[in-house]
Amino acid sequence: MIQRIQTVFWFIVAVLFIVMIPNDWMTLVASNGDFTFSAFGVFNGENQIITGVPLISYLSLMAVLNFVIIFLYKKRILQARLTTISIILTLCFYLLVLMYRYMSFEGEITSTNWNFPLILPVINTILSVLAWRGVVKDEAKVRSLDRLR
Repeated sequence: MIQRIQTVFWFIVAVLFIVMIPNDWMTLVASNGDFTFSAFGVFNGENQIITGVPLISYLSLMAVLNFVIIFLYKKRILQARLTTISIILTLCFYLLVLMYRYMSFEGEITSTNWNFPLILPVINTILSVLAWRGVVKDEAKVRSLDRLR
């Protein structure tokens, strides 16, 4: 049943994770210069301070996970569990971003400018919850029809 609405939600979630990769997430003004933070790492101008390989891997894994969930349509309980894991990992993404933010600066941060891509995990979480609810409703409908037989 790939035509279910959950499929659209999971597809949008996966695409939004991919959209996060090439964009800058925040700009920080510190006492020792301006810094740009993205999936590729933390940069001070052209100098890379911290590599972003774990962030790119994390976002790619999340996108692949949501694509895989789409094709598990015959296993609704597994879909619900993997969606729950996806929601938890999406929220843990913010912990990873905060760790990178505070780990990479020695000087005093005077200003933080948050950019649009950091809102996308919240949207992903909402869409994942909607997908989870749809899977649970489908499973309840199938079980109720099994009782009628």
